Amino acid sequence: MVRGLPIDAALMSDVLVQLRRDALGCPVAWTLGAHGSADLDAEFFPVPTALADASNPPAWTTTARLWDTDGLAVIHAVVELSVVGPDTCELIIRPELPLTPWWAARGPMLEALAQAALDELGEELLWHATRVGV
Repeated sequence: MVRGLPIDAALMSDVLVQLRRDALGCPVAWTLGAHGSADLDAEFFPVPTALADASNPPAWTTTARLWDTDGLAVIHAVVELSVVGPDTCELIIRPELPLTPWWAARGPMLEALAQAALDELGEELLWHATRVGV
């Protein structure tokens, strides 16, 4: 799943610092209604590149867990945040490992859950981007 964010690339590092400070070392968790729930490690790490330039824009990564509505089936995921333009960033969520047969049989449910998790994270990042001092 992919979601674009209209955040100035120059602000992204500060936005991630604000998210990390608000999380106080704990995962950020969301209940996503009929989709399930998600928790995200707020410690986004820079993706190593030789240079951050037009051919290698800044990017960060972290991990998350997506839970079914019963809170029993979990999928471990990787969340990537990358700069794709001067005023645009992109969030991507993907499974960390191959899907278990249970999740593979529930593709549409997993897609809806992943999209809901990206939407919550996106709104959180947009909120942090509007705070004074960022």
